[in-house]
Amino acid sequence: MKFLITIFFLIGILLWVPTANADIYSWTDENGVKHFGNQPPENATNVKIVSEEQPHDAAADKQSRETQNKELTELVKDLEAEEAQQAAEDRKKAAEAEQNREPTKQERVAAEKERLETKIAELEEQPLEYFGSQKNKRVRIGYYRYQLENLMADPDKYFSNPAQFEGNVKNTD
Repeated sequence: MKFLITIFFLIGILLWVPTANADIYSWTDENGVKHFGNQPPENATNVKIVSEEQPHDAAADKQSRETQNKELTELVKDLEAEEAQQAAEDRKKAAEAEQNREPTKQERVAAEKERLETKIAELEEQPLEYFGSQKNKRVRIGYYRYQLENLMADPDKYFSNPAQFEGNVKNTD
């Protein structure tokens, strides 16, 4: 929006400048009020020329317009580049904010569910010697299945009362 306002402002200036080719006078009336105009009244005193009319020079006018067009084109390019840079910075800030935000309850439940399911799968793949006995293997895998059931039944309770031990290993989280 700021970009469009700037463009319209510059176009307005470019359109106004060629029409300002007239003498501009300044005078003060009998009440002390200062006036400006392209023709002072006949009875005015204290008339001063503020700006004098310049004769028209087609070549100089063409050169001036070309220069102004080049400057305006460069300004537009600069503004577009600035807007693109600002948009890139805004996207980067939004991505950082997304990375740093707290996970939602659903995201926490999904992540914990995945962790427990992965742990169960890892334990099921372990050989019996890893556990020492079939009973120890069933107990350890059963523990994670029980945790998974608790998570799915009541996530709030699961997260508010974290387990102190994972199987027979103390949880240090």
